[in-house]
Amino acid sequence: MWRCEYCKRTMAEIVTYADEIPEGAQVPEVVEGRLTWPAKSPRELSTDVPEKIRGLFVESSRAEDVGAYRLAGAGYRATVEEICKDQGAQGNNLFAKIKDLGTRGVIAQDLADAFDEARYLGNDSLHDGLAYAPDEVADVAELIQEATEVLYVQPADRARMRQARSTRRAAHKAAQQGP
Repeated sequence: MWRCEYCKRTMAEIVTYADEIPEGAQVPEVVEGRLTWPAKSPRELSTDVPEKIRGLFVESSRAEDVGAYRLAGAGYRATVEEICKDQGAQGNNLFAKIKDLGTRGVIAQDLADAFDEARYLGNDSLHDGLAYAPDEVADVAELIQEATEVLYVQPADRARMRQARSTRRAAHKAAQQGP
């Protein structure tokens, strides 16, 4: 337990130390620190992203937050698969669906590469039992967040701005015509 001197909030953290104290050091090295209270909020996606995709992403984020990195990897892979489905990808497996989206120009190559990273993370976690490091899992989550910005949020923002301009033009024309 400790108290932040800046915000004055109390926090509980589980700290794991190295087994041995390094030569010349006074205390053992911290191997891992995990905030346990207050509970960390899961990563979220914009409400412009379809609900099914957001739900999978939040569940995956919760798994990541509690250190279940293989489960998070599988969930982030499922999130990408749902994005591919939502975008109309064709193919018998996730690799083919990602490739289809890239080939048809639905997503740029950098997004296809990001989706492949999520696919690898999930496949390795599920099929090989490989546990990636926390920062590697977090990186894939951030790649998915960036992809949803491009695929869903930016187009929705543009549509809202286009609608706002159209409404403003119509109101201006109506005001000029008078009663």
